[in-house]
Amino acid sequence: MGTRTRRVGKERYSNYIRKSDEFHRSAQEAAKRRDWTALISNAVHSAISMTDALTVFYAGERSVGQSHSDVMRLLSTLEVAREELDRNMRHLSSLLEVKNLAEYEDRLPTQNEAESAMANADRFRRWALSRLPDQDRYADSDA
Repeated sequence: MGTRTRRVGKERYSNYIRKSDEFHRSAQEAAKRRDWTALISNAVHSAISMTDALTVFYAGERSVGQSHSDVMRLLSTLEVAREELDRNMRHLSSLLEVKNLAEYEDRLPTQNEAESAMANADRFRRWALSRLPDQDRYADSDA
């Protein structure tokens, strides 16, 4: 079965950057409170929203599938240098793996796992913003 997507006007990509920024700020606040589960969940959603910004800008669509593998599949179709794309898809993949721990497993994530998730989210966001226009308009563009 193919990736389920929805057409979105290219001009809407900045809405997903803003969503990503909000999730990112929530992850930062969770870190201050040492709320590791909330940090991970928000870091993941920040990266997914940034993925939506990329796919909307470059392909005019975003994934609407239930599986995060759909997000990865759509991202992999972008016409970006393959090595660069693969490296940054690994950051996203690592986040999606730790999401399962944070949201579905019966143990709590550790501080190390949460900090690693935030680092992967930050790397992914930095890269994604570097691939989008007007990145300096966004408050969290240094993330």
